[in-house]
Amino acid sequence: NSKIIGKKIILTPQKDGYTVQLKHSSIKKMQYKLLGKPLLTLKKQKFNYNETISTKYFRLKINKLSNFKEPIKFKLNGDHRYIYEKIIKKSLNISQVEKEVSIIKIAYKDNIRKRAIAYIDSLTDSLVKESVKNKTEENKKVLEFINQELSRTKDKLKKSEKELERYRISNKVIQPSVQASTFIKELSELDISISENRLKESIVENLIKFVKGNYNLDSIAPSLMELDEKPTLKLISILQDTQLKRDGLLADFTEKHPDVKALESKINLLRNKINLNINNLQKQIEQKSSNLKKLKASYESELKTLPIKERKLINIERDYEVSSKMYNFLLKKQAENEIIQVATLSDYRVIDKAYSNSSPVSPKSKIIIIVFIMLGLIIGIIIAYIHNAIKDKIRSVEDIESEIDSPIYGTIPALKDNIARLDVYTNPNAYFAESYRTLRTNLQLSLNREDSECKVILVSSTISGEGKNITAVNLSAIFQMANYKVITIDLDMRTPTVAKLFNMETISADISSYLREESSMEEIIYPTIYKNLNIIPVKESPSNPSELILSARLPQLIKELKKSYDYIIINSTPFGAITDTKHIMKFSDINLVLFREDYSKKIFMSKLKSMIERDRVESV
Repeated sequence: NSKIIGKKIILTPQKDGYTVQLKHSSIKKMQYKLLGKPLLTLKKQKFNYNETISTKYFRLKINKLSNFKEPIKFKLNGDHRYIYEKIIKKSLNISQVEKEVSIIKIAYKDNIRKRAIAYIDSLTDSLVKESVKNKTEENKKVLEFINQELSRTKDKLKKSEKELERYRISNKVIQPSVQASTFIKELSELDISISENRLKESIVENLIKFVKGNYNLDSIAPSLMELDEKPTLKLISILQDTQLKRDGLLADFTEKHPDVKALESKINLLRNKINLNINNLQKQIEQKSSNLKKLKASYESELKTLPIKERKLINIERDYEVSSKMYNFLLKKQAENEIIQVATLSDYRVIDKAYSNSSPVSPKSKIIIIVFIMLGLIIGIIIAYIHNAIKDKIRSVEDIESEIDSPIYGTIPALKDNIARLDVYTNPNAYFAESYRTLRTNLQLSLNREDSECKVILVSSTISGEGKNITAVNLSAIFQMANYKVITIDLDMRTPTVAKLFNMETISADISSYLREESSMEEIIYPTIYKNLNIIPVKESPSNPSELILSARLPQLIKELKKSYDYIIINSTPFGAITDTKHIMKFSDINLVLFREDYSKKIFMSKLKSMIERDRVESV
């Protein structure tokens, strides 16, 4: 679909496949929001590599050559015409060096030096080859006809030779009479002339067809040489010179310039004369063919006066003579046309191969560097001023330590792609996983694991988007990797995510059905693919999550789970907007609160400090 041409497409690798989505520019998004201009969208679905996929905009196949994790961006640029008009044309410049000199200069700008050189070399090479191809196109047709006639004449020659030999032996005839020899000679020459004329007729017919369907008449020159049509050849030479003059003027003027219009008129006149000459030539050849056939008929009528045996011998010898001479004639013409084809040269010659400057022609790097240094200084000063004026985000650990007395158990790096996942399993040796091991150690030292009692760890934040969910599941995973029995309870019933992060699709009973006394504890515990790591998920957000949290069954559940697990990880709601978490905190041994760098506001620390002091929350 033409709508997709030029649009950016993002290919995102998935497990055993990939997805494709359209990337829209900020301008397009703004037009959609402000003006309601619709955006192109692709249905989100997973595709398999090495298989043809089909969407409402395109059909293609992605061949996977190696493993990759990061998304790949690409464009569909359409056909050759689109690529030329939208990409190449604006960077390509073709000009005449001087008005009086038939030399053109080709320049191409590209951000890849080798590609620019390769493009110009390919362009000039194809120009030369196309010129030769156009010139030899008509010559190829003549050669094809000659080769066909050669094959047919060769078979006829063999047949007539055998027939002549057989007739002489069977009738004991060695030589024909003088009169018969004269008939043989005259009729043979007539047949040869008729055959040659038939060859010319075929060439002229091809010429007329070619002229009707092609604007370029340069390539008919070899065929005209074959017909020895010197007047028309001279007209073609004049036509070529006139076309070169017109092209030279068009480099500086438009088609409406008087000189260009005059040359265009002359070109049309020459083309009409060439067409007229070829049509007249066809009529002359047809007339000659008619005259030769009449002359042949008169000789054949005189031939009937001879005795039957001698007449038959004349016909056989004539066939043999005609076939022999015609075969030699065709061999000669074949050699001549092959020489013409090999010796055909292009109208164009490459004087100098493509080359590039040692330094870029654009952009002007020195000027740009100076401008950007000045601009950078100005912007830096403005940003520094604004930053100091509205510095309300948490920037470092020191910001937290200066405001809150509670201990800091660890710092977790953000994932580059910002996609929530169990990265401690996929990259166990990465810095991300090591930071969770440090967090695990600090928690164990604080919780005093020597008493072997199950410990409850609650994970919360002030608002959504601080990384609470990903921290809860990765913390569960890092304890499981140390051979502890762990269960994760998703008590963020408004925005449940734990089941999704563990790729759990089929859920029947969940924590909300348990708190409503509709399910037992055994029914809501689901194993994961990792040994000793279970979860209690949320199937769908209930209508009354706050009331369910206050249920007496929640502390009972935690009490029962402590008998079977080493660690219970609770993923709770952000306490900044909802009070559910405050009720759950009294059941946990330690309450982890997350702050996200350059995202969480400093006012959040004040809220946490106020909650600790007001509600006497411990182990934060």
